[in-house]
Amino acid sequence: MNAGSLRAYFALPPHLIERIRTTAGAFAVLVVIGFAAGMLRPETVEPLMRIFVNAAASAGLYEVEGVSLMATILSNNLLSLLTVITMGLVPFAYLSALELGVNAMLLGGLAAFYQREGLGLAAYLAGTLPHGVFELPALVIGCATGLYLCRAVTNSLLGNGNAKVVASVLSQCLRVYCHYILPLMAIAAFLEAFVTPLILGLFL
Repeated sequence: MNAGSLRAYFALPPHLIERIRTTAGAFAVLVVIGFAAGMLRPETVEPLMRIFVNAAASAGLYEVEGVSLMATILSNNLLSLLTVITMGLVPFAYLSALELGVNAMLLGGLAAFYQREGLGLAAYLAGTLPHGVFELPALVIGCATGLYLCRAVTNSLLGNGNAKVVASVLSQCLRVYCHYILPLMAIAAFLEAFVTPLILGLFL
């Protein structure tokens, strides 16, 4: 595959690129807010942490390891982001923003938990960054894509678009899922299953 074909393969519409940038900025701000809330008012983020722990337990993440853990993480993450994107089919609601907010607040709150419990932010980063470098961009791209789809569906209902526009946007969303989210999540699942535990163990 030459450079031109590679650029075409990963090409994104300008409006989606702008949506990804905006979503990434909002995510970063919400992580900081989550950290501040977790430090000042721990009770505000504890429900989110309970939801995260219960969801991980329901998915069986505490019962498997190695390749099975990687497969479980990957399947759950891919299904989750596919759901986030298809939420965009619901007009006006912009439901994908909820997933973005919950995950950002959870990340910030978890950082605050590590700090409050004396584990330190170094241990938190050791347990988050190895796979998070790939997983978090995939999350942001997925949420941004869901918001992008919702905008197209909403505009169509308001008379600012039509079914062909929505179909084109859906096709773009599928490309984003296959070309970006799937490979990013595959790498993240491998690192979370095999690398992150080793690095985190050096700090705990």
